[in-house]
Amino acid sequence: MEIYSTEEQQEQAIKQFLKDNGFSLLIGAFVGLGSIWGWNYYQKEQLNSIAQNSIEFSKVAKSDDVAAQAESFVASHGDTQYSHLAQLLLVKSLVEKKDYDKATTILKDVIASNVESAVKSVATVRLARLELATGNTDAAILTLNTLSDKAFAVIQHELSGDAYLVKGQLEQARTAYQAAVDAAGEQVSNDLQMKLDDLTPAV
Repeated sequence: MEIYSTEEQQEQAIKQFLKDNGFSLLIGAFVGLGSIWGWNYYQKEQLNSIAQNSIEFSKVAKSDDVAAQAESFVASHGDTQYSHLAQLLLVKSLVEKKDYDKATTILKDVIASNVESAVKSVATVRLARLELATGNTDAAILTLNTLSDKAFAVIQHELSGDAYLVKGQLEQARTAYQAAVDAAGEQVSNDLQMKLDDLTPAV
């Protein structure tokens, strides 16, 4: 079981999914060679669309004005996987500008969409981080409780611990940190271990 304890690892997992998804469509196109021409044409168009979206999304990610490019990309690509990834890029820019309300709205839109589960989980984590950073600790806890992907268990429990700590609920915080450490196993970070140790009574 892979544990994505950082957002960078989470984003890499998403990129890998998109790569794998595109490859699956490519295999499907070859399998469909014996089918009618219309099916083959459809598969080809799907592949071309994925390739083109990938190229355009890469340009957005590398742009000097990510926010403007991301908004334009979302407007022109509708409800697609790459569009939702562009929304996450836009959220990062909005948070840097302290436009928390718009960032929150976009994250909730991504979570409510038909986006793949890995992307939805990243959006959920970022929403919880934003809620915690803006003092909405109860909302952050509720948001984190919606996560079901075990690959995000470490960050889910750690952020829950952070929220409980802010609320002064030390026992709940310790329990959450312990769950995060248990989920991380040998990959536990020093920072996480220190959070748990600080709340663990000396024997």
